[in-house]
Amino acid sequence: MDNCPLDITVISASGLKNVNLFMKMGVYVVVSLISGNSVTKQQTHVSKGNKNPMWSHRIKFLIEESATQNSTLIFILRSRRVLGDRIIGEVSIPVRELLECVPGSETKEQVVEYQVRSIRGKARGSLTFSHKFKEKIPPRNNNNIQNGTANAYVMPQQGGPSYPQAPYPPAQGYNAYQGQPQYGGALYPQPYGYNQPQPTVAAPSKSKE
Repeated sequence: MDNCPLDITVISASGLKNVNLFMKMGVYVVVSLISGNSVTKQQTHVSKGNKNPMWSHRIKFLIEESATQNSTLIFILRSRRVLGDRIIGEVSIPVRELLECVPGSETKEQVVEYQVRSIRGKARGSLTFSHKFKEKIPPRNNNNIQNGTANAYVMPQQGGPSYPQAPYPPAQGYNAYQGQPQYGGALYPQPYGYNQPQPTVAAPSKSKE
């Protein structure tokens, strides 16, 4: 089954609620792709734009073709704080919605704007980003790794939590994640590294008397 490269550029946000009260916000976005039992997470840099941050930060995902109809993108907007970062709001979008946004132009970059909502569904501003599906590529294998054709895209991490499948993934809000750990915690596991081989230490040779 082929893979579908998806390019996301997190452009900017506007009219965000200041969750720092008396201080200006340094805002960043955690972008997660939920596909079946796997979760891939990437993060933008911190913008000092307070209520109107700008990033123009490009993120790449790789989705299996068979999973495009049941995958979801989640954008979590967070603000840096001394006593711990705080969630401003989120945008949740089914990948199939991006595919159906402008039929016949999936491979052209499309700029869209979505409303940012709090955990209780209240409007917290808007998020602007662009998306583009590139030409499908064959599954990752040894030849692709050696030639560097698959290294530009992030493969989903396996072993994440299981999410219920539905004809359309849930829309805005956190309702689908009630009872789950907070964002940035156990819900989104950190990428696993490769197990590095341990060096072999030779036993000291006995000296001849």
